[in-house]
Amino acid sequence: MSNHGQSRRRFLTTCAALGLAGWHLGRAAAGDDKGQEVTLKDVKYPDLVAALKAQRDRVVVLDVWATYCVPCKKEFPHLVELHHQYVKDGLTCISVSVDETDQREAALKFLKAQKATFPNFLLNEEAAVWQEKWDLKSIPAVFVFGRDGKVAARFDNDDEAKPPFTYEEVEKKVKELLAVKPAKP
Repeated sequence: MSNHGQSRRRFLTTCAALGLAGWHLGRAAAGDDKGQEVTLKDVKYPDLVAALKAQRDRVVVLDVWATYCVPCKKEFPHLVELHHQYVKDGLTCISVSVDETDQREAALKFLKAQKATFPNFLLNEEAAVWQEKWDLKSIPAVFVFGRDGKVAARFDNDDEAKPPFTYEEVEKKVKELLAVKPAKP
């Protein structure tokens, strides 16, 4: 296959993937996740950024986790609770697993056990990519985006002098951001 053919196929695959992610994100945004299947979509970093940009006018909580991370798995049920409590108010929760791709099934099994019916992505990148892009040394990490699409808060445990973050802090920020209604066009 020519380079042009390969590029075209990659482009069409990415468009299809983003279309499916948009549909899934739209259902979660509407609060329509009852009976919805728990899924885990493999993505590259640019695809994840596109999925985030599709959430303009919504508050987004992006939780970065992995199956090997005990604190991540301990805090994850709080993300699910946050989703159920605030999805109808304009919150979108997104989980991003940074597991190796060979751990995909273990990650999906965990997500199903948690009933994580919101968008779940497996970031198919080397650790150095997400560590550099997000300026992270460790996980868990949570990013909260305002309705304008900009990072409004970041919660991580990179500073050993500070106590670990809690989802109470995340929820406080979410409530603050949800109180600001979207701007009228």
